[in-house]
Order: sequence, then C-alpha cells, then structure tokens
Amino acid sequence: MGGVLAVLAVLVVVAIVVINSGLFTATDIQIQGSEHVTKHDAIQLIDLPEGTSLFNVDPDQITEDLKQNPWVSGVDVQRQFPHTLIITPTERKVIAIAYISSDDLAWAIGDDDTWIAPLSTSVEVDDQGNVITTGQGSNTLTGIDAALALAKHYGAVLLTDVSADVAPVSGQAVNSKAVKAGLDYVRGFSSEFLGQVKDISTPSVEVISANLNNGIEVSLGDSDDIAKKERVVTKLLSQVEGVTYINVRSPGNYTFRNAPTS
Repeated sequence: MGGVLAVLAVLVVVAIVVINSGLFTATDIQIQGSEHVTKHDAIQLIDLPEGTSLFNVDPDQITEDLKQNPWVSGVDVQRQFPHTLIITPTERKVIAIAYISSDDLAWAIGDDDTWIAPLSTSVEVDDQGNVITTGQGSNTLTGIDAALALAKHYGAVLLTDVSADVAPVSGQAVNSKAVKAGLDYVRGFSSEFLGQVKDISTPSVEVISANLNNGIEVSLGDSDDIAKKERVVTKLLSQVEGVTYINVRSPGNYTFRNAPTS
C-alpha cells in the first residue's frame, strides 16, 4: 500500500510540474469572428494572463470578457493540444427590431429580451428588398423602411410606434411594458402566422395591434390569450372575404369589418 501511495504522489508531482511548465502554453490563440463580433474586437476584449496554458485557461473569464460586447450571448472555448486555443463567440438571436421614430433609431432586441444595439436606419438593398452588407445595393432605404428591411434580414419582427420615453441601453434588459408585451406576441404567435405579420404597433400595452402583409389591421390589446386570438384571426381570414379590420382584444367577443363585395 505504501508503494502505491508513493507512486501516486510522484504522479501528482509530475502532473503539477507538466501543467505549470511551458509544454502546453497557449501560444496559438485563434478567435473565430462573427457578423457583429470581429476578431479584432474580440482580441481587444479578451485578457488572457501571460503564460496561460491549455490546462489553467479560464473559459468563464473569457466569456465574461467577451460579453462586454452586447451581441455576445455565450462563448465556446476549445483546446487543441499542444498549444492551440480556439475561442468562438455566439451571438444573440435577434427576434425583434424596435423602431423609435422620435429618434429615428432601430434597436435590435435579443431572444433573451435584451437590448442589443442600435442599427443604421440607412441601408442598401437589392431589387427584392434584401439588405446588402457589401455596399453594392441598388437602392437605399431610410427610416422605418430601413427598419422593416432589417427585420426581414434578421428574420425578426418590426415593433413600431414605440414610445419616445423608451431609452434602450446596450446589454440591458427591456423594461418597457409595451415593448415586452409586443415581444410576448412575437413568441406567442405561430411561425406561420408571424410570416403574415408586417409589423406590430406597441404604443402601449392596451392598444397593441398588428399590421398584416395583406393590409389588414388586427387590434390585439394586451398579451393575454395570444393563441386564441390567433385562432380567431386565422378563422376569419379563411372564411370571410374582404376583411379589412379585426378586433380580438376580447377574443370571445371579437368584431371585424369587411369591404362590401359586388
């Protein structure tokens, strides 16, 4: 037994020496960039202590460093022996673009209800209205039209009529009740129905409405009974011709208007 313990003690000492030696020092640090987190920006944020090895590298600290960029939601750290460290930031998924007309600002909102960053409200698009990031678009959109194109680009929903007193801060949680209610609808609607939504108007919780791609306005009200409201709207659209307006604030007592047919 004594011999076994002695061997184990030697192995522990050897392991400690190897780990703290320069044999596995992270001398090749590779940082994978992403759409909004460039390699240069990531390098500026990461503070690796001198002599960091693949054994004592602190992934949590690297994550904390990179999360100073509000686009970063997480970080993947991989070790490739003997000297390579691969760091890959994961970006937040944009689920909504909030357009604040009073300041002509379009703010990206993440799927964790975090204000990410303001986006340019002057964007170049191709003939199909798709955002071009290479600077070679055939048309330039501004204001709310740019915000709508950005929402399409991110596969997100445009929130309009956002109150002027909403003051987003990058990396901070959304605390506007109206905007949060709008986000409830974004999450609560089915993907099929969201595909029909041009934008969601969020001036206040009580008067939230959706404008559909076909020009129909749907008065939604607060974010209760979202699935039921969707079912009522979908049924009306499939059964009644010429609908121009639907009120489902109270889905059990809905109303609608339709244009007269000849």
